[in-house]
Formats: sequence, C-alpha cells, structure tokens
Amino acid sequence: MNTLVHKRPLCDTRCQCYFNRSCDFTDCGILSGRKLKLEENVAKIWQGFGSNGTNWKDLIKVHHVLNHTSSLHNALMEFAAENPFLLADWNECLSRIAMSVLETEPGQQQFYHYLLFGWLCGGIIEHASGKRFQEILEEAYIRPLNIEGGLYVGIPPGVESRLASLTLDIDEFNTLSESHHPDLPSMMQPEQFIQLAKTFPPLFNMLNLRRGIMPATNGHCSARAVARYYAALADGGVVPPQHSSLSKPTLGSHTHILKFNSQEKSNKPKHKKSKEVPAGPKYKTNNNGSHSRDASGDGYTRLTNTGGKIFSNPRIHDAFLGVGDYGNSVLPNGQFGLGFKRHTAKDGLFISFGHSGMGGSTGFCDIKHRFAIVVTLNKLSFGAMTARIIDFVCSELNIPMPVEFLAVRDLVKPLVN
Repeated sequence: MNTLVHKRPLCDTRCQCYFNRSCDFTDCGILSGRKLKLEENVAKIWQGFGSNGTNWKDLIKVHHVLNHTSSLHNALMEFAAENPFLLADWNECLSRIAMSVLETEPGQQQFYHYLLFGWLCGGIIEHASGKRFQEILEEAYIRPLNIEGGLYVGIPPGVESRLASLTLDIDEFNTLSESHHPDLPSMMQPEQFIQLAKTFPPLFNMLNLRRGIMPATNGHCSARAVARYYAALADGGVVPPQHSSLSKPTLGSHTHILKFNSQEKSNKPKHKKSKEVPAGPKYKTNNNGSHSRDASGDGYTRLTNTGGKIFSNPRIHDAFLGVGDYGNSVLPNGQFGLGFKRHTAKDGLFISFGHSGMGGSTGFCDIKHRFAIVVTLNKLSFGAMTARIIDFVCSELNIPMPVEFLAVRDLVKPLVN
C-alpha cells in the first residue's frame, strides 16, 4: 500500500510505467504464433470461456479479440468498480472474463477494449501454450532482445528503486476540461476522463498493483528496452544490433531473475509433449550476441529468432495493419488492424501502426521509413506535448506525421485509441 515518490531525473535504466500502453507485448505474441489460427474460436483454446450459455460468446474468434470487435470491452467494469485492487489478481480477472456475457454479437462493432485487451490476449496465450504469461514474455522478447532487467509486466522484488512515479499534468487537464467530443465514448470525454485520471497515480503507484500482472497497463520499461522492442517491430522483427559498449550500464546487466513453474509442467507427465501445441525453441546467446534455437527445448514459445528475428511471419506488418491476406480479419474502415491502431497520412493511406494509451503515452512504427518512435510519460496528460514531440521529430527527419496526432497537438482532442 506504499506510494513511491521519486524526484530524481530520468536516465537510461529508470523503469517507467508503460501506462495503458503495454498491450503491444500481448498482441504480438498471438500474431507470431504458428499453431494459433486467427479464425480459431477462443472457447476452443480457453477452457470455460464459452461456458455461460450464450451463443454469441462461442462465436468469438482470435481475430475479434485482436481487432477490438469481441464485444467484451466492458466485461470487468463492475468488478473493477467494486474493488480496483482486485485487478492485480491475474487468475481472478481471467475467471471473470471467462464468465462474462457479451453486449452485442462479435465482429459487428469496434470498441477499444483498453484494459480488457491485455487479459484477453494474455489468457489466450496462456491457454494455447500451457505456460504462464510472464514466462512467454521472457522467452519471446526479453531474452532475444537482450533487455533483461529493462522490461517487466508486474515487477519482481528488487526493482523498486528504479521506478518512476505517475503524476498528473493538471494545467493541461484544465485546458480541455470543458470541451466535448461526440466521437469519443462517455468515459473518454474530458470531464469524465479528468475525474478518472485523478485516481490513477495514487492507485497505480502502489506496489501491490505494480507487482500485479495487468498486461494492458502495468508494463514497466526502461527507455532502451522499449526502443529495442519498437525497433524490432518497425523492421519486421529483426533484432537490432547491440548498443555501444560505452553506454553504461550495458544492456541486460541488471539483475533479472524470475523463476516460473509452468502450467504445462504441473499438469502433464514429465517428458511428454503436447499433441495440440508443438514444442517451441529455447534460446542460447552466442558470443556475437545473436540467438539460436535449442532443439532440445521443451517450451511452447511460438516466436522464433532464426536469423536474428523475433517474428517468423514474413507478413507481420500486413497483419498489424489488417491488409492483404488479413483484410477479412478486421472490421472494414475500422481504426484498428490486428493488435494495433492504423495511422494514416493526409491522403488517407495507411502509413504506420501503433498504440496510444490513456495518459499521453504513445508509440508507432512507420514501415516505409523503417522508423519507430515511443513517447512514454509519467506525468499523465491529454497528450498535447507528446504530439508536439512527434511533430518535431518527424519534421526534422522529413517523415510524415500521422494525421491522428494533429488534433491532439492543437489541444482539440485527447490522445486515446
């Protein structure tokens, strides 16, 4: 129940709460799967998911979850209102989602699933793989990208001194407090958003919540860790080169010891492999810093790093944008592709994909220019400063800024998905 207050300047190794932005790590895990199919019904993967007797629940497919069209966007609203601290209980949240009832038929309307998105994707990953979410995170991204000690979803003991605390940008909130935006849901209207945002810092600065597994909102990343992750996203999964040895402390040098008792090992006989999910690779780090596959591994990770890549799908960008072969898996003319929001140029063409969280943090990748940028704030705001930073960087590099940031930059609307 203790609130952390840090007034020290930020540095390369400070871990900021990736507030309402860490959905990125869960959706990519699904999209890179070899065995998991977008057309597969979630109820066939997730035991008990469709057991509430509603036909609609059984119709939810994996691509509905990734495209924010599952109609489960309000599934935990009453649960969270009763006691927000219960959101840190991973298993209870998954159980509540499995028992929830849909509001409309899946695939018909697109509603941003904000916090729900992380639990939905995380639950699918766990049930499909037989491993815990954090274990998959380790094998899929942290070790291949060499960012041990720089990225967590739910912090372990020993990281507390490196955390930055959340605060509020009161001046910016006051500037937009009386505006109204009919294109945004009621809870995202400035007046309601301000009241909600005031509860975030005291709540999410508490250690019991920071230690909870809340994939959509509780990612804690250093600047270098999230930079390496987004660089890989922009380049189709290619692992970026190591940072200079002059950059101290070196990547992966922080203590990062997490032990897992995987669900697969506890539920199945030893030395037996699942018939449904093929064994995936474990990683070994070579002397040159690259990673190779361990053929003797008995894990279930679906992300490969053959040839220095964390994604095996050569059309991963098409999936993120919901185009090409993936066009039928997304809602036509919707804001989202599969897992990410689609950004457009002034001519209406898709130029990038990314995600913006409640509070002003954002990140996106421009595929054509192999460019990625992430702005993460611990001072929660509507995002005007974030948009101005993006505008400045893009103009200096002669890269088009997505039009979605223009209204945010000019304080016309808040930065939300």
